[in-house]
Amino acid sequence: MSGTLLVVAGEDSGDLHGAELLRELKARRPDLRIVGVGGPRMSPFLDRKLADVKDLAVVGFVEVIKHLPALNRLFKGILAAAEEESITDALLIDYPGFNLRLAKALRKRVPGVGLHQYVCPQVWAWKKGRIPDLGRTLDTLYCLFDFEPALFVGYPVDARFVGHPLVEVVKPECDRAAFFARTGLDPAWPVVALLPGSRKGEVASLLPPMAELARRWAHERPTVQWVLPVASTLDPAFVRTHLGPAPVMLLEGLPYAARAFADAALVASGTATLETALLGTPFAILYKLNPLTYQMAKRVVKLPHIGLANVVARREVAPELLQSDVNPERLALELARLLDPETARRIRAELGEVRAHLGEPGAAGRVAEHLAARL
Repeated sequence: MSGTLLVVAGEDSGDLHGAELLRELKARRPDLRIVGVGGPRMSPFLDRKLADVKDLAVVGFVEVIKHLPALNRLFKGILAAAEEESITDALLIDYPGFNLRLAKALRKRVPGVGLHQYVCPQVWAWKKGRIPDLGRTLDTLYCLFDFEPALFVGYPVDARFVGHPLVEVVKPECDRAAFFARTGLDPAWPVVALLPGSRKGEVASLLPPMAELARRWAHERPTVQWVLPVASTLDPAFVRTHLGPAPVMLLEGLPYAARAFADAALVASGTATLETALLGTPFAILYKLNPLTYQMAKRVVKLPHIGLANVVARREVAPELLQSDVNPERLALELARLLDPETARRIRAELGEVRAHLGEPGAAGRVAEHLAARL
């Protein structure tokens, strides 16, 4: 029996995971109508696109407040479309602040709707008070980390570990020779990949100190080559405005190859740290928020590490530079260490531990199989 599924992803990583899942789901249920919010990867699988992930991609408490009117309009538009389309189920991908609120509203507005969340919110890090909300509101919760289902024992939700989709998704788009041929970079010289994030706010705060380091090293270490794979949620012109005259090559379409064949990377905290760990490239994690946002976050985050790669490894496999430490001088110190051949060999071995904690390949297929049976 055919039905209509609402799907909502709120950022670039959700678009990536969502596309793989929708591909698997369409293969099993070609009759299924899918409407919702997605980015360029999810769009081909949406029968009706309500908005783009870039309309939702906002980070931080203070930043969200500034965007509340637009987010509220979008929220109401999604609810209206859900009723208009007579949806039978909703698949909410990550983006917990928006999606949990949406799940509660859908429960009231659409009788009998099935609510399924793909990617468990990081309630183990902060907002543990959300555990009862999730446990009672959702029908299904697909968890990417093996320690998450235990948090929901005793609640009606079906919380299950499915493994991490990045295990199979994260692969270089081409081989090493093709990468250097396409970019014109010299394979004999060091390559540093810069990943200032997939949201405008992240780029505005993290890219200027990265760019300043690249500019200084143009004189101090002229053999180092710099590449910046532009996230699909960003306009390259916007990135260039924060890059200035720094000698950094912007790349589109090669996000994994740029890191896989780099000697080191500077990476914004988030899913990109897991990706870089899976690619085996030594890297440092950068985290910088509006000062007020950061002070508020410090009060609720109860983890020894900020970066996902370190959280998964249960120890520091990548150095973390927070707030005022994100400056050209400190970046230079960490990057010089990462480029040291002996240090790099040790770090590459440690990064193998991250992959071991993320389960077997096939997460999207496992979710699609289970979800198709529940729709």
